[in-house]
Amino acid sequence: MKFSEKNVVGYRSFLLFTAIVFIVALSAWTMPVDAEAGSRSEFDAKALDAYITGQMEKHGIQGISIAVTSKTEIVYLKGYGTAGDDRPMTPQTPMYIGSQSKSFTGLAIAQLIEQGKIKPNDAVQKYIPWFKVADEEASKKITVNHLLHHTSGLSESGFTVILDENASNEDAVRALASAQLTEPVGAKFQYLNVGYDVLAVIVQNVSGMKYEDYIQQNIFDPLEMTRTYTDPALARENGLSQGYGRLFGFTIPQRQPHRVFEVGAGYIISTAEDMAHYSMAMDNAGHYKEKQLLSPNGMDMLFRSENGYGMGWFIEQGHIFHGGANETFKTYVDIYPLQDISIVLLINQGYMVDHYISAPQIFQGVEAIVLEKTPPAVSEGWSVKHIGWGLLTFVLALSILHTRNFYSLRGWTERAHTWSAGKKIWDTSISFLIPTVILVIVFSQVKAFMGYRFNLTYQMVTMFRTLPDIAVLMIVGSVPDYAQGFVKLFWLVSGKTHKS
Repeated sequence: MKFSEKNVVGYRSFLLFTAIVFIVALSAWTMPVDAEAGSRSEFDAKALDAYITGQMEKHGIQGISIAVTSKTEIVYLKGYGTAGDDRPMTPQTPMYIGSQSKSFTGLAIAQLIEQGKIKPNDAVQKYIPWFKVADEEASKKITVNHLLHHTSGLSESGFTVILDENASNEDAVRALASAQLTEPVGAKFQYLNVGYDVLAVIVQNVSGMKYEDYIQQNIFDPLEMTRTYTDPALARENGLSQGYGRLFGFTIPQRQPHRVFEVGAGYIISTAEDMAHYSMAMDNAGHYKEKQLLSPNGMDMLFRSENGYGMGWFIEQGHIFHGGANETFKTYVDIYPLQDISIVLLINQGYMVDHYISAPQIFQGVEAIVLEKTPPAVSEGWSVKHIGWGLLTFVLALSILHTRNFYSLRGWTERAHTWSAGKKIWDTSISFLIPTVILVIVFSQVKAFMGYRFNLTYQMVTMFRTLPDIAVLMIVGSVPDYAQGFVKLFWLVSGKTHKS
């Protein structure tokens, strides 16, 4: 068969086209793809998988879910471990997201600012006429902007009211009437949870809707966040994960409180997949599919940094992020605008030491792998599990020591017959002095660590929930000594140590 020049060119074009299609198809078939994500992943997915499972084993973490996005698609989506009750953890498993909730409140305020219904430099009293703190003048000066950027002058240490879980956000705002300023208004960044409860009430008053209804209709629904909740009963119906604490390194299931008054500051419930929708919108100028949450100018306002904080987001060069820490959950949402990447990491482990040791170790390696850097070795850093075992050993040793001391009390009055008055007083006083010094050191160190966020009332109320083994250690390290001291004091006063 003879071919014309035109036929030859056409035939070559057809062969070239076929080759291109074949190469593209072959490349797509051989690319590393996570089974659940169904999308291309540029980073080493196997390394990421191994790192997460290694860290879970090291620390005894029960469940993790993760989502990684690139531009407008989810490129990695997976669950690890358990959600409790023999359920596997999945990217669709709801978990509390803690203070990441503040970013939704900040977004709601930004939307209302863009609509002309709120002016950020207006006093809070314009939108909540009855708003006040202990300082009358400061009550008039605190603005919406101060609350958004944590510069109101209020801090956790100046607000000692403990509210019932079912109190409303309005109850929380009214409780601020007793709050003392710890810095002048506008002078300094001081992270304050209840400040975002005030902002949630402003959203309600300005929009004419309940806060929960507003964010459902104006944020969750447009972003197709179909498994994100403000009602824990609804979340439980749809597979809410069990939350976990620890006792001496051993993981224990623990009830997660739901503080109704603080939904807008720390008690929204979501999933890795839903939060990926949200992070993509934040990384794409407020745009998700055909929906636009804010104009480009509105997004600039949302991420405008004051003291390193925007409207519900921490802001660094090339990095926008916020985390969340509930009693039994931990959350990371980190956006890298220069790379058009975001990471969502949810953990159902909320013991306070995990928040500061295991969770940062896990996220540091995940971040490095996703950004195609070298992660630290899994073995690097302390194991929370092993720290707990060490605490248990110490508590057992203390218990043995105190048992021995109580046993020796039987002959204390006889021994004291031969002592001088000064030695009797000293031996009795030491039983009060040692545990008091221990307690002062513990609380002073906690206060130094937490700074303006230290609240003795709150720490004492929540100690058994957030640090049960430390609470046991404090009791074992102090109560037996105090008890021995009171016994000795009684014997001194009653004259049983005097020679007959």
